[in-house]
Amino acid sequence: MYDELCSMGITCFITNFRPNIYPKWLSLKEKALFLPRLMVWRFLNYRARRALLKRLQHEGVALIHTNVGVVDLGFWVSRRLGVPHLYHIREYADRDFGMHYYPRKACFRKQLKADNSFSICITRDIQRHHGQTDSPRSRVIYDGIRPTMTTRPAMAWGDYFLFAGRIETTKGLDILLDAYAICQQKGWEVLPLKVAGRISEADYSERIHQFVTKQQLDHQVTFLGERSDINTLFSEARALVVPSRYEGFGLCMPEAMFSCSLVLAHDTAGTHEQLENGLRMTNTDIALRFTTAEQLALLLAEVTRSSAEKYANMVNNAFNVVNQLYTSEAHVSQVYDYYQDILSTR
Repeated sequence: MYDELCSMGITCFITNFRPNIYPKWLSLKEKALFLPRLMVWRFLNYRARRALLKRLQHEGVALIHTNVGVVDLGFWVSRRLGVPHLYHIREYADRDFGMHYYPRKACFRKQLKADNSFSICITRDIQRHHGQTDSPRSRVIYDGIRPTMTTRPAMAWGDYFLFAGRIETTKGLDILLDAYAICQQKGWEVLPLKVAGRISEADYSERIHQFVTKQQLDHQVTFLGERSDINTLFSEARALVVPSRYEGFGLCMPEAMFSCSLVLAHDTAGTHEQLENGLRMTNTDIALRFTTAEQLALLLAEVTRSSAEKYANMVNNAFNVVNQLYTSEAHVSQVYDYYQDILSTR
């Protein structure tokens, strides 16, 4: 990232810091290290704040845009410089990642309400979660996934289901594997599953592998690890399954829809909002919804035995929706317009 930005002539500054949250408190090791880590994190952020202020105080900065909601360095520096600050809130923090703001969540909300403080939320539900729904200084701007496509790809209809995401609790791989176990118990034929993604929770990954072995799903489930050819995997799959418990926005669902792949989606949080956007725009669902492992099992069996023609309209509608709402051009245009509005009010 540093090399890429520098090659574009953008000035870059690197400093060591931590998110403005408490360290994890799950394992015995994490509990033993909690206080030392907390003290080190606070020191690093104090030092980073001073370094950033020193670097920017003579640069004529007009606005500071912090690209996630759990980093507060930019906010505090903006107070010293007397310039607007924009929080780009991409996460629930507590609901999806189990994070807890330091010193408490109310302090973060107070920052959002401060004078000259603005926010972008990547979904309406994240905006609501952080108490910004009625704020005139907050906007919902969806992520830009790909540049606008002028040609629709051929519909994907391969011989496997795909899970794409980090191997961690919030992504819900266990829900998907529960559905596979149900299919096996009932004797339903179902296509094999490919799991693409890096391990971010070692304990969770170990439990997943133990479940696969216990349920005798080894012949059905293949772990691919982290992949760089994810678009190819989308285009060759029968469908992408998105079982995430609380997805802030969920990049993989619109990515799959850009590839004209069918999607089976957990009807919750940011995923639900994308489904509702599609329903509002096309008057029909753009993915197959489920809320339980039992419902997902039924969908897996149904899609396994069905033809591509049955879901062709759904896939085409999904492509049209994401190619309008979640393009790079739409995202850049809305963010830039917001910059202009913020600066024009000063």
